Amino acid sequence: LWDVDTARGIRIVNLESEGKLRLLEWADDETLLVTASVQRPVRCSYRETCNYEWWRNLAVRTDATPPRVLLPDDLDRRFVTGSTVLAARTDSPHLVTLQTWDWLNTHQRSTAGTKIEDSERERTGWANVLYSVDTRTGKGRLLEAGTDYTRQWVLDRNGQPVARSEWNPEKGDYSIVVREGRNWRVIYRQSEKGSLALLGLAPDGKSIVALGDPDTDASKAWSIPLDGSPVSVLLEEPNGEIDQGIVDPATGTVMGLRTGGLQPKTHWLDTQWAAQIRPLERAFANRNVTLLGRSSDGKRALIAVDGPASPTTFQLVDFDKSRADVVGEAHPALARVPLGDVRAIDYPARDGTRIPAYLTLPPQREPKNLPLVVLPHGGPHYHDGWEFDYLVQFLATRGYAVLQPQFRGSTGFGKAFLTAGYQQWGGLMQDDVTDGVKHLIADGTADPQRICIVGASYGGYAALAGATFTPDLYTCAASINGVSDLPALLASEKRSDGAESGAYILSLAHIGSPGDGKLATVSPARAAASVKVPVLILHGLDDSVVPIDQSERMARA
Repeated sequence: LWDVDTARGIRIVNLESEGKLRLLEWADDETLLVTASVQRPVRCSYRETCNYEWWRNLAVRTDATPPRVLLPDDLDRRFVTGSTVLAARTDSPHLVTLQTWDWLNTHQRSTAGTKIEDSERERTGWANVLYSVDTRTGKGRLLEAGTDYTRQWVLDRNGQPVARSEWNPEKGDYSIVVREGRNWRVIYRQSEKGSLALLGLAPDGKSIVALGDPDTDASKAWSIPLDGSPVSVLLEEPNGEIDQGIVDPATGTVMGLRTGGLQPKTHWLDTQWAAQIRPLERAFANRNVTLLGRSSDGKRALIAVDGPASPTTFQLVDFDKSRADVVGEAHPALARVPLGDVRAIDYPARDGTRIPAYLTLPPQREPKNLPLVVLPHGGPHYHDGWEFDYLVQFLATRGYAVLQPQFRGSTGFGKAFLTAGYQQWGGLMQDDVTDGVKHLIADGTADPQRICIVGASYGGYAALAGATFTPDLYTCAASINGVSDLPALLASEKRSDGAESGAYILSLAHIGSPGDGKLATVSPARAAASVKVPVLILHGLDDSVVPIDQSERMARA
């Protein structure tokens, strides 16, 4: 913990025993909130154990007080899962607001997170509730009890609930209700059209900012007035996607919206903040400026600055003095290293669809006849960003060109582009990757005799599928925590999460039915005899998403 005014350290806290650090945020000048997780096995059948990630929130003070676990009362065991800090700063000293899950109000949360998420098919029995928690003691009091239909809460600047959304899967009914005294009043309702994602209150505190458009493929941001007035569109991306909301870490209000695509843009809703940040955006042109935190008076802010060829630096901004000072670097040894040239491109797939991609060229090399590493992203419902990627730059500085194809099924490029990848593992999604490689061969960028495909998670699947189903295209392949057998993966998810769980239902929609014979034909572990090139297989024991059995199957095959 560091005092920026005196430029000296206040305290060193060793949190290694708490597991993996996930999030740090200040509750007040003396209290840092830490979200951490540990991976632990849970018995999911009489024969098998499954790995789950157990999450917990802690308060770390600047004095010598030991770290305090928040909400320890609602589960009499070491590992806690399912709670989330919704308001780190409130007007009440030492109090923060946490969302958690109650089973019939008995506060027993021994079920893993994937089991207690809202199901798209039926009631879960878990109630979504809010607690006001004292960071000094870790103890909480019930602030507001939702129902097992409650999906999201909207809080005001003081961490108090002002609205919540409800989804009734049996009736296909979605509603948003606002608090009026002790009662709740419906201000928005839609049926049979799915739900919205509530980001928080607008800067003026009079409306809710929400994302989604069940009626069309367009991505829209909505303003939903708390007084029940008609909703209005804040921003629309007909051929793209509104990627995320930018939330003020101090107040929880929605400051802006960020669009997807190869080169994202920010649309500010908070005019006061926009006036402060725009000079910084001009000063750091072609780079990302991300707000990490700001002082309560708004005169200073901590920002992260990065770009595809610019390693992340952390800078303390003083708006009164119009200056920004570097206070930390993510990769200080790269400060003077020539890095690869990252370009946003697109190429034609075999059906004529233009596929967006990033192409990184090695520094000080002509883009001709280069060795190429193809790096499909994980997810698969994810997308690479216009940001610093250490793996990409590591490869580029070793002389390789790097292709990151944003194949169909990727997020960030519109709903139609996303859904085109459903149930296309080894099909359209893999073809889009293959077509990108062939495009770079055809235009002379890539040496056809020196091409390797590398990826993690779904990207690992794409790497194994590349080596298996297009064995003459690649010189080598590397899979990191990759999927190799789709029927086995679905069977594992069914055992660990349950046949009626939201996670398993989504997997069926995105991958396909385990009874579909096609899944076996696009499983690399079942077609390994066709592999002609060296394959590197790595897998972490603590992966709670892809079982290590997936890599073991491929290694045996």
